[in-house]
Parts: sequence; structure tokens; C-alpha cells
Amino acid sequence: MVETQPKDSLERALSRHGVLSSTELVSILGSRVAIKRKAEAGALFPLGSGIYASPSLDPLTAALIAATRYYPGCVISNLTALVVHKLSDEAIGKIDVDIDKSRDLKNRLLKVHRISRRKIIGITILKYEGHSIRVYDRERALGEAYLIDPGGPVFFKALKRYLSQGKPDAGRIKRYDRILKTNVLLHLQQELADA
Repeated sequence: MVETQPKDSLERALSRHGVLSSTELVSILGSRVAIKRKAEAGALFPLGSGIYASPSLDPLTAALIAATRYYPGCVISNLTALVVHKLSDEAIGKIDVDIDKSRDLKNRLLKVHRISRRKIIGITILKYEGHSIRVYDRERALGEAYLIDPGGPVFFKALKRYLSQGKPDAGRIKRYDRILKTNVLLHLQQELADA
């Protein structure tokens, strides 16, 4: 009877949160040895940095959830934001996040970009695989594509996919262009004129 209670609690916690820290797991399972046994049995998937995921989640989704859950000052950015919005299909090694340049963060799961606070704009809370994540909106993600690869294939692929997903928000893009010093709107207008 004692063994079924932690298992039920573990399943509920994983179902609710998707990812759990080793501290949370110790409170559910009682010890780090129990965590190790659950991981060896396949009931937990170790992400690294003391964070474990439900085995039902793919590693990218688990890392996205962990970034939002354990690092609330971060916003998912760069190539990762493009992948989340289906504006790119590039492979992701680490989760890209932006933080205010006055802060510091190091973690093996994250590729941290320290930027000016005024450029941390366009944040949205998105449901991703049933869990909430903090990520830049689609238009801000286009700005990220421009910053990564101005006028190159990453940017143009993202722009074409953005246009195929529905009506563009030119006002929002113009605002982001001004703040980020990008030129997405001009390319968007040229793409629409060519269509």
C-alpha cells in the first residue's frame, strides 16, 4: 500500500506539470534513490540539471516546459521560438531563452541570450502539448529570424511559413522592426507584392 501512494502521486504530478525538479520528486518519492529507480524503470526521463520529465513527453517539449516552469524570467526565443511557431524545422540542441542583460543564468538545458529589457517584447503564453510556455509571438519570432539570418534562407523560410499561416499583422511587425532595428516589414511587403 505504501508503494502505490507515491506512484499515484508521481503520476498525478507528472500529468499536471509534465516536468518535476529533484526536490519535488524527493517530496513525492521520499529519496534520491527512489528517483533513480523510477528513472531506471522508465517512469521518469532525466533532462539534466536536476529536472525530470514524464516519459510521455518528447525531450524538446519537456525542455520547453522546464524553461518556463523553473525560469519564469525567461522567454523562449531565437530559433526555438521559430520552431514552436512552426516557422522553422531546424534541429534544436538547447532551448534558446532571452533574459534581461542585468541578470545572469547558466543551465545546461538553456542557451541564454542576455538582451536589453526594452527588446523583451511580444511575449505570449502559448499552450504547447497541453502545457503553458512563455514564448515570443509569431511576429516577434519573425524578427528573431531576421536577426539570426538577415536576408538568408532561415529568414525567408520563416517569412513564407508565416504568410501561409494566415493574415499578417503589419502593425505589430512595424513596431518590432523599430525596436529591434530589423527590416521584416519591407520583406513582408515585397513577398506580398510578388505573390
